[in-house]
Amino acid sequence: MSASENEHLVEFTDFTDTGSSRKSNGRRSNSANGKSTVDGHKRHRKKSNKHFQHKKQKLNIDFVLAAKNFDRYDDLTEKKRELDYLRKKYFHNLKKKRLKISKPFMSQDEKTYFWHVHAPFDVLADTAEDLNVRLPTVKNDIVVMLWYEKLTKRILEWWNKKNPFLVHNSYFSKPESYFADNFDKDRVEEFHNGNNPEKMFSPTERSRIVAYILESTKYGDNDDEIGKDGLLEKGVLTAAYPIHDGLLEPNENEPLLNNRQKLSREWASFGQTFKYQPIEGIKEYFGVKIAFYFAWIGFYTTWLVPASLIGLIFFFFGCLSNLWFIPVQEICNAEKPFFMCPLCDKVCSYYFLHNTSCTYSKMTHCFDNDGTPIFAVFISIWSVFYLEYWKRQQWSLSYEWHTMDFCEEEVVRPQYTASAKKFKQNPITRKMEPIASKKEQMLKIAGEASVVLFFIALVIAALIGVIVYRAVIFGILIAADGRLRKNSKLFVTGTAATINLIVINVLKLVYRKLALIMTEWENPRTRTSYEKSFTLKMFWFQFCNMFSSVFYVAFFKSEFFVGYPGNYRRFGTKRSRLEGCSEQGCFLELCIQLVILMGGQQLLGNFVEIFWPYLQKKYNRWRNNIKSDENMTVWEADYQLAEQEELQLFWEYQEVVLQYGFVTMFVAAFPLAPLIALITNLIEIRIDATNMIKAYRRPIAYKSEGIGVWYDILVTLTTIAVLVNGFVLSLTSEFIPRLVYKYRYSPDMTLTGYVEWSLSKFNISDFSPDESPLNMPEIEILQTHVFKRVNKTVCRYPGFHVNNESHEFSMVHWYLMTIRLMFAFLFQWIVSAAGRILAWIIPDRPRSLDLKIKRQEFLAKEALRNYKIKTGKRMPEAENVSEEEEESDTSESKRNSDQANGTTPETGNPSNRDNTDNAVDQDIRIKIPDRSASTMETTFLIDPEKKPTSPNYSFEYLTQML
Repeated sequence: MSASENEHLVEFTDFTDTGSSRKSNGRRSNSANGKSTVDGHKRHRKKSNKHFQHKKQKLNIDFVLAAKNFDRYDDLTEKKRELDYLRKKYFHNLKKKRLKISKPFMSQDEKTYFWHVHAPFDVLADTAEDLNVRLPTVKNDIVVMLWYEKLTKRILEWWNKKNPFLVHNSYFSKPESYFADNFDKDRVEEFHNGNNPEKMFSPTERSRIVAYILESTKYGDNDDEIGKDGLLEKGVLTAAYPIHDGLLEPNENEPLLNNRQKLSREWASFGQTFKYQPIEGIKEYFGVKIAFYFAWIGFYTTWLVPASLIGLIFFFFGCLSNLWFIPVQEICNAEKPFFMCPLCDKVCSYYFLHNTSCTYSKMTHCFDNDGTPIFAVFISIWSVFYLEYWKRQQWSLSYEWHTMDFCEEEVVRPQYTASAKKFKQNPITRKMEPIASKKEQMLKIAGEASVVLFFIALVIAALIGVIVYRAVIFGILIAADGRLRKNSKLFVTGTAATINLIVINVLKLVYRKLALIMTEWENPRTRTSYEKSFTLKMFWFQFCNMFSSVFYVAFFKSEFFVGYPGNYRRFGTKRSRLEGCSEQGCFLELCIQLVILMGGQQLLGNFVEIFWPYLQKKYNRWRNNIKSDENMTVWEADYQLAEQEELQLFWEYQEVVLQYGFVTMFVAAFPLAPLIALITNLIEIRIDATNMIKAYRRPIAYKSEGIGVWYDILVTLTTIAVLVNGFVLSLTSEFIPRLVYKYRYSPDMTLTGYVEWSLSKFNISDFSPDESPLNMPEIEILQTHVFKRVNKTVCRYPGFHVNNESHEFSMVHWYLMTIRLMFAFLFQWIVSAAGRILAWIIPDRPRSLDLKIKRQEFLAKEALRNYKIKTGKRMPEAENVSEEEEESDTSESKRNSDQANGTTPETGNPSNRDNTDNAVDQDIRIKIPDRSASTMETTFLIDPEKKPTSPNYSFEYLTQML
C-alpha cells in the first residue's frame, strides 16, 4: 500500500454499551462533486447533533415534540389561540415535573416547530422508582457448564469459526451479564455506572421514562385531558418521537459508525438474509419489546429448517411413488376405462375417468401418500419441542434483559386512572390504586362479544357467497367444450380462493378499526392488558376469517353434504347443486386453497410493508417541500419518516402466527407449508429490519416479559392442529380407505382393484328428467374401441352405495366411517398425550438460570442488609469477641432459660434486636394466639421498624416468641 493511500485511511471504532469494540478500515476519498465517501457510501453534510443548549448546558435530546407553525396562516387565529393554549399548558405541566424543554426550532420549510425534551437525572431516578425499573447491579459471576456442554465445547468452538450463518467480526458481540435489582435512588452507588449518572440510564430507558411522563401529564382542565396522544388527536402536536441514533449514512464530521449505521449494515440488509440477527444490538437500540419479536421470529425460522427438509423429502417421495402406485396406474389405464356419471345436470355428458383425472390423481398423490401420516405426527411433536424450547429461550432472555417480573410491576395507564371512579388499596404495595366497576366491565365485555359474533356471522355469509360462486361457475364451465371443461375444477378452485383472499382483507380492514374503538371503550388497566384485549379480539376474528374457507374445503365438500346421483343437495330457484370433490377427493383442492391463501397473504403483506412506508416518506417530503437533505438535522430528517402506529408489532405477530397455523394445522394436506414459511420468513425479517432502520421513526422502547399472549395462542393452535390433522387424515385423505381395502377386502393384500372397489354404480335409467344428459358422450369417446366394451347401462361415481333405486349408503361406508372416526380419536389422543409427556419432561427453565435467579435473590438480600447497616437501621456484626463476652455464655444460657419460663427480657437488649434482624432476613413469620378467642391465631411478619401497638404484643414479647 502506498503512502498516499495510507493518508486517506479513516478508522471506525465500535463503542457499544457492552464495552466490546470492532475496528475496521474504510477508505475516505474526495469525489469530483466535492462529497466524500466512506466504504462506498456518499456522505451528506447533514447535522447529526443529538444535544441542545439549555441555559448554557449541553443536554441530551430524549424526545422531540413537533407542531404546525400557524403563524403562516392569517385565517386560523382562533384555532391557533386554542391550540397554543393547550400546548403552553402542557409544556407548563411538563416543566413542573422538572423536564427541560428547549426553545422552538424552525424546520427548513418553515411549516413546523420542533421542541427538544430532556429529563435530568433526578427526574429519571424518581420516575424509575415509580416504574419499578430494574437496572444492572454487579456482574453475573455464575458459570454453569452442563455435561453435554463440556463434551461439545470444542466442537462448537470449531463450528463457530466455520459457521456460514454467523456474522464474523460482528459489530455486536455478546454483552457481559449482570444481576439486576429495582432501582433505588438512595442506593444509586450500588448499581452499574452508579458513579456516572449520565451512563446509568441507556437511551432506550431514557426514552421510555420520558414517554411515560409525556403520557401521564395533563394538558387541560378535565381529568380525561391527559397525555401526548390526546394532543396528537386534537392537532396540537403533529408528532412526538425519540430521535434515531444519528444519520443513516456516515458523516464526515462523525467518523465513527453509530448504532443505526451498524444495524443498517449488519441487520437491515438482504445481503445478510442467511445470517443470524444481532439480537443484543436490536435490544440496545429498539428496546426489549421489539427485540423479543425478532428473537422469536428468528427462533421460529431456525426451527422451520428441519421441518422444511423432511416435508420436501415426503413430497418428492409421493411424486416418485406415482411410478409404482397401483391406484394411479388403474386410473390412467385407457384399456380398462371407467364410465363416469355426468358432473352437472342435463348439459354435462358421460366421460371416461382416465381422460379427466389421470394428471389430477398424480398431483394428488404427491401430497396424499403413505408418508403423509408420518409427517403429520412429526409436525405435531416438532411443534411441542419448538414451543417448549422457545419457552426456555424466553425465560433466559427475560432474565438477561431484566424483565422477568415486568407484568407484576407494570404501572396503570393514565387513561384508566383518569376514568376510574373508585380507588382500592393494593394488598401487596399498600398503595391506593384506581379500580373500575366489575359490573361496568362485564357489560362492556358482553357488548364486545356481540360485535365479534356479528362479524363472524359476516365471515360465514361471505363464505356462503363464495360457495354459491363455485357452484354456478363450475356448472357453466363444465357445460363448455374443450380446455375450459377439462380445467374447470382447477379454475374454479383458484378463482374462488382469490376472491376469498380479497374478502378476507376487506373484512380485516373494517374490523381492525372497530376493534380499536372497542378496546379504547373497554379501557384496560395496563398497556399489556390493553394489547392483550385487542389481540384476542382481533386474532380470533382473523382466524375465523382466514381459515373458514379452508375448513369448508377440507370437511364440508364430501358427498355427505353435497349429495350423490339421484340425491344431490340443491339451492336457488334453478335448483343448482353444490360443487363436490373430484374422484380422488378434495386433497389437491385443499392444497391449492392453502397455497393461494398462505402464499398470497404473505406476498400481499410483504408488498404493503415494502411500499407503504416508502410512500409515506415520499408524501411527507412532498408535503413539506423537502428537495435536498443537505444541512437537515437529525430530528427533522426523522420527522419525514413514516410513523409507527402503537400496535405495529401486533400486525407483525399476527401475520407470522397465522402462518404457524397453516404450517401445523393442515400440514397433512400440504407438506410444503414449512418450506414456504421458511422462505417468506427469511424475507420478512429483512423487510421488517429495513423498515425499522430506514423507513420508520424510532419507536418508544417499551419493555415486555416475552411475546405475551401470543405464546398462549401458539399453544392453543398447536392443540387444535393435532385434532385438525387427525380429521384431515381420516376424512379428507384416502389413507384410511386404502388401508381398509388392503388389509380387509383385497384378496392379495395389495391395492389392485382399489379404484373399482371405491366407485359405486348408478343405473342410467334412474336419472330424473331434470338430471339426465341431453347428449350422449362426446364423439371421440363414441369412436374409441373401448367404448363398445363398457357397460353403458350404468355409470360410476365415487362413494360406497347400494346398487338399487334408493342408492343409500352401504355397510362398507358406515364401516369406513367408524374406522375414520376411531383413527381421528386415537390420533388426537396418542399424539396429544405424547406431546404433554414431552412438555412435562422438558424443564421450562434451564437449570443454570435457576441458579442465577437464586444468586440474584441472595445478592439483593445482602445489598438490603448492607444498606440498613450503612444507614443505622441495623446493628453490624461484631468483628471480635472479648474474653469477658465469652465468659458470659453461662449467664446468657441462664437468661434464655428465664425467657423460656416466661420472664420478660430487658428492654432494648441488643441481642433481641439482632434476633429480630435475622428474622427479617429469613422472612420468619410467627403465630401468636388471639387472647379474645382460643381458636384464633394472628400471624405477624417480624419487622423491627413496625412495633405492634397492642400492649399485650410488645416488641420484646414478639422477640421472645422466636
